[in-house]
Amino acid sequence: EENGNRGRGGGGHTAKGGVSLIRVGSFSYVKDEIRLGMLKGNRFDIVLRNVTVSPPATDSDHDATKDSTKACLEKAASNLGEHGFINYFGMQRFGKFYDTHKVGIAVLKGDFEEAVNIIMKPKADESPRIAMAREKWDKRFDADKRDGDENTQSLTMNDKEQMEANCAKQVVRDLGRFMTCEVAILNCLARKPLDYKRAFSHIPKTMRMMFLHAVQSYLWNHIASHRLDTMSRNQILPGDLVLLEKKQEEGAGVADGTKKNTSGLRGKTVKVVTEEDISLRRYSMTDLVLPLVGTKVEYPTNNCGALFDSLLDKEGLKKIHFKKLADPELALGGDYRKIICKPLDVEFEVKEYRDPLQPLLHTDLMELNKVALEENSNINESANKEVLFGLVIGFTLPPSAYATIALRELMKRPTSSDYQQKLKLQGWCEEDVVGTKVSQPVA
Repeated sequence: EENGNRGRGGGGHTAKGGVSLIRVGSFSYVKDEIRLGMLKGNRFDIVLRNVTVSPPATDSDHDATKDSTKACLEKAASNLGEHGFINYFGMQRFGKFYDTHKVGIAVLKGDFEEAVNIIMKPKADESPRIAMAREKWDKRFDADKRDGDENTQSLTMNDKEQMEANCAKQVVRDLGRFMTCEVAILNCLARKPLDYKRAFSHIPKTMRMMFLHAVQSYLWNHIASHRLDTMSRNQILPGDLVLLEKKQEEGAGVADGTKKNTSGLRGKTVKVVTEEDISLRRYSMTDLVLPLVGTKVEYPTNNCGALFDSLLDKEGLKKIHFKKLADPELALGGDYRKIICKPLDVEFEVKEYRDPLQPLLHTDLMELNKVALEENSNINESANKEVLFGLVIGFTLPPSAYATIALRELMKRPTSSDYQQKLKLQGWCEEDVVGTKVSQPVA
């Protein structure tokens, strides 16, 4: 149930930030289930609260502030729809601790012990219980040192097996129920200590694939930045790759014997851009794609193509690593991804309000509860006389495009939780953000 009377309408304005305002329903049995690769896109309707375009002046004129804020927001929203944004993979692709790709790199090298160590090592900002459990695991071979002997090399293989098995049985009890990877690893090592390849294989396949997809995404983000920063931001160049067609074949997304785990390659055809293509202006930047490294993709023939090898070499990898995976279930065919993503059906509205928690968007739950948006418009108006500005924006993105990246382009501000949780719902929004230069966009 919602928390308190203020949550009854479903506007996401409770003191707990909208907790317990999710409803699911309208379930039914259908003939064909949804499979990976069938998604056509996602619609987002987002509220940005307490939007300020410059630090507030003590003698600021409300009308002037309103006009400048509205003009800035409308221009930013229009630019997003007209020009799009760089189609980076969002930070969530790399996990809460930004180390998912590091696990994938270790797996590609066949170093499963290192992969397990990265997953299990102590992390920042976890609960004391989990932090102690990780620390105990990290020092599992130190637990039985005698006479101050610091040399774990003196331990026999049998010693290590027994110490690791005992530690795994103890540590797994202190982990959270949703720590799927860690629990799977420890349950395996409790039975088969030191067999890290087997332990990694006990992680669900979709999560194991996540680590490798993070490597592809990490490389793609770097290559995309290089292509736009050092070559050209607004011109197609010889040697680039462009997407010619993208057909949604029947059964797309269903792995078979020949297309197993190609991550969306079906129906996609690319072409290497020639000088003739440039002179005839056959393609634009919205046609430009970069490959996600895999065994079934082509690479640009200009400097971008060489950079793939350079970045892989920097991480101790080569393209052959993607073909000779130690785990055959994790085959990576690769994919093509557009560098520029243009949202569809962009709609936006600048709103004024007073209550920092006032609903600004008519949610589905409000509609189900038959609550009109205006019914909530004067909640605690007298509690805060300051006029606040909000931006309600909606847009549609293709599969695998990130709304967080679109918002980063819109706001010119980070979308990470570390930054966002420091913003204020009233007053100068970045007052508590240490080190933020308000005169310059944050990269």
